[in-house]
Amino acid sequence: MTEAPWDRWEGEAFRRELVRYKMEHHPFKSHAFFAEVERGEAPRELVQRWAAQFYPWLACVPLAMAERFARCPWESKFDRFRKMILDQLVEEAGDPKGVAPGHPELWLRFCEGLGLPRAEVLGAKLLPSTLVAIDDFLYINREVPFYISAAGSSEPPNVELCQRLLPAFRTHFHVDEDHLEYYRLHVTADEDHSRWVGEMVATFASTPEIRRQMWDAMLRGFALHRLLVDGVLQGPAPPFSA
Repeated sequence: MTEAPWDRWEGEAFRRELVRYKMEHHPFKSHAFFAEVERGEAPRELVQRWAAQFYPWLACVPLAMAERFARCPWESKFDRFRKMILDQLVEEAGDPKGVAPGHPELWLRFCEGLGLPRAEVLGAKLLPSTLVAIDDFLYINREVPFYISAAGSSEPPNVELCQRLLPAFRTHFHVDEDHLEYYRLHVTADEDHSRWVGEMVATFASTPEIRRQMWDAMLRGFALHRLLVDGVLQGPAPPFSA
């Protein structure tokens, strides 16, 4: 009988297996919706509905990073991990001195490039699936150790997804460069985030129990990202609020 990955590997070897599995099975890689967007086969209206529902998820990412930061102990041995989380939090939320916009703002600009006014995105009623995904994402970052929630992160699959969708939005959906900064940024920014998440996993994957929790966090992340898409595919989003 084949050993479970959390029993067979530890440390860096476990990190490599976690990443390998994540790259092969994350919904960013396996969900048909993203393949259709990449080929330009997804209707623009459907892509717009997805973009409007994905915005509130992105808007809660800085909150999740703040929860993850709060779960990182203050002993000196955790300093480098705390700095990693803080760096990602600031990048997600936006430079507090106004030098760089946060990722939610970049997504609103992307929506505008798709022909979706930001007022409609900001006023969109959320699908139950979107609310559940956001609630669970915030919950896990608040309730488990930072290295467990980090193991469930969508990096590095998001790097590959952005590499695939950036030319698709240029070519098939005719989004101009001024509105594609979110995708251009994530082709490179999430490489750093991927490395930091990997360091956390490799460093703390010291027991089968911890590694099993990391693996489960990854699968839970898969379910949330699948839910964000499937909820949109099941039918039109609720009417935009007045």
